[in-house]
Amino acid sequence: MLQDWADDVNEYLEKIEAENADYPMGTYTKPTTSKDDHSKKKEESAVKPATIPTEKPPVEHQSVSKEEVEKPKKKKKSKISLPVPMPAKDGEPVLPHTDIADKSKRVWIVTTAALPWMTGTAVNPLLRAAYMTTGRTEAGGSVTLMLPWLEREQDRDSVYGKERDFDTQEEQEAFIRRWLSDKAKLPDASKELNIEWYTAWQNKAENSLYSMGDITALISADDVDIMILEEPEHLNWYRAPGEHWTDKFKHVVGIVHTNYFVYASDQPAAFIRAPGMRLLCSWMCRAHCHRLIKLSGTLGRFAPEKELVENVHGVRASFLETGKEVRRRLEEGDGAKTDPVFGAEADPKVYFIGKMLWSKGLLSLMELLKYAEESAGIKVQVDMFGGGPDKDAAEARAKSLNVDLEFKGPIDHGDLDFSHKIFINPSTSEVLTTTTAEALAMGKFAVLPSHPSNDFFAQFSNCLTYTNKEEFVGNLYYALTHSPEPLSDEESFTLSWEAATKRLEAAGSIPVKEAELTAEAMKANEAGIEIS
Repeated sequence: MLQDWADDVNEYLEKIEAENADYPMGTYTKPTTSKDDHSKKKEESAVKPATIPTEKPPVEHQSVSKEEVEKPKKKKKSKISLPVPMPAKDGEPVLPHTDIADKSKRVWIVTTAALPWMTGTAVNPLLRAAYMTTGRTEAGGSVTLMLPWLEREQDRDSVYGKERDFDTQEEQEAFIRRWLSDKAKLPDASKELNIEWYTAWQNKAENSLYSMGDITALISADDVDIMILEEPEHLNWYRAPGEHWTDKFKHVVGIVHTNYFVYASDQPAAFIRAPGMRLLCSWMCRAHCHRLIKLSGTLGRFAPEKELVENVHGVRASFLETGKEVRRRLEEGDGAKTDPVFGAEADPKVYFIGKMLWSKGLLSLMELLKYAEESAGIKVQVDMFGGGPDKDAAEARAKSLNVDLEFKGPIDHGDLDFSHKIFINPSTSEVLTTTTAEALAMGKFAVLPSHPSNDFFAQFSNCLTYTNKEEFVGNLYYALTHSPEPLSDEESFTLSWEAATKRLEAAGSIPVKEAELTAEAMKANEAGIEIS
């Protein structure tokens, strides 16, 4: 019975995706169809003559009863043709209440994690909020970041460690502001950013933090112009009864960070969990957001009439400064050959950084390294940075395979600035990997699987993607024996939070033309629409 239910849900979701196949996801990267493909199609259509029938096909006459002739035909409902959500173009008018670029707006950002937990949903919303403060105070606007406060001491011990130097909200806030000022080099933002808290508990089984009340009840609608929900599905799975975000706030933008469907696929009873999770995520995103931004095309469709794909993440300035210094070293004299870390003749150091979970591709990394050794005689040591529940098991597996992985525990990625040349990230469970962006920003090689989660990174010179183990070996050998290309000014800006904020302003605001087309379509008296 449970298997039947799971099959029914999967069938339903596949049907919905097929029906919505006409919603292309606009990504900030290279087009999937090249100019050559278009020209080739034009040539083929020009060469191939159209077949024109010379005779009409014979018509088969059938007898029709009087009742059938007189029976009125049922009028078929037309389907609404909704506009495809797209980022606002430069200078394009947007609905005023959705204009994120308007510095007079009071913006709130709610997320599911907080520093010192160095996870993407803690770091990226914090940096987004910090960069969005620029120019807002002068214009009368503000930015408020709302974070989970772990009220139970055992949760704080589990998530932040017993060595942490805070035990109150005020002390944790002081820690976050120091990090912004010292690590992120944003002293002004560390003072201007408003920080608020909601009470949360840790769910150890899911390694996630969940609100212990209705977050919307803690926020006055009069204090908010634009609400940004980081992980809107996560924020609403276990929410207490209360007002809908879209009912209380004028414009709600959801940013989807995590592919929970993939995680659910690796859990017990996956045949129930995975399709259920997929459906639940879709419901939460559609119900609680006016606009939905997916960080990459690896995510399925949640609400095609309001979603689009855009990378609205950046990297902090310190990583880009490292990239500029690496560029100087490579371009100075014979640095591309002789630099002790990044030169072609250097003894190269390779690393991985991330959570120690099997779902991050740890076994795939071991198997690829083993194949490189057996097929090409390439044996390298990989330094493994990060903690997680699968760390001990992964370390034991690496030893059994005789793969040289050194597990070194958690570290701030910025501390690896001038120590390693090659970053390997085999994960395909990510939506968009922050560590990959940081590695590229620091001028390192990034060896990655060819996957939608890495589409944004494929445009960078030092990104080496592979589709099979042979290509992995080739890319690894190339990175070991060459120096990285110096990071260009254009690449540096694309990776910055300034550029990411511009992309958010374009993707999160609703163009007037799109709103008019949507309203026109929804007014159709005879139209019918199927909402997944």
